[in-house]
Amino acid sequence: MKETKTQLFGADPPVLYVLHYLGLKPWLCFRDYDCNWNILGMRGFASDVAHARWWKVHDNMPGRLQSYCALRTRQKAALEWFRRQAEKANFSDGHWRRNITDTRLKLCFEKFCFWESMLSHWGENKGTKQGPPATKTTTSSLASS
Repeated sequence: MKETKTQLFGADPPVLYVLHYLGLKPWLCFRDYDCNWNILGMRGFASDVAHARWWKVHDNMPGRLQSYCALRTRQKAALEWFRRQAEKANFSDGHWRRNITDTRLKLCFEKFCFWESMLSHWGENKGTKQGPPATKTTTSSLASS
């Protein structure tokens, strides 16, 4: 079943014109790979082919629409936290080993941009190494370039 879906997602010319993404959506992941690979409960939704297809569509959108896909500081930290958890779990697919080249990592449109600092403080209040806080994506503070 997964092989069939992968073929459908990657067909060129496309045979699918609508695709509903389950798990973390491509625009909430680094463009380098589907971040669902890094989360045990989401790995069944991970698809590098579907992820790449979405970024192909993204790259053809007008810049003003692409700006809505910017990563918030909290999301950048969450992505890194999940990557580190995948590394600790030594997931055999090795997506967590990939070098992140997504230019949105350096883009900031919020008052607080230091995601590395945010990441280092998660879990301090309760003395645990809990996961990242839930993120809520809004468009109110996104650039409208």
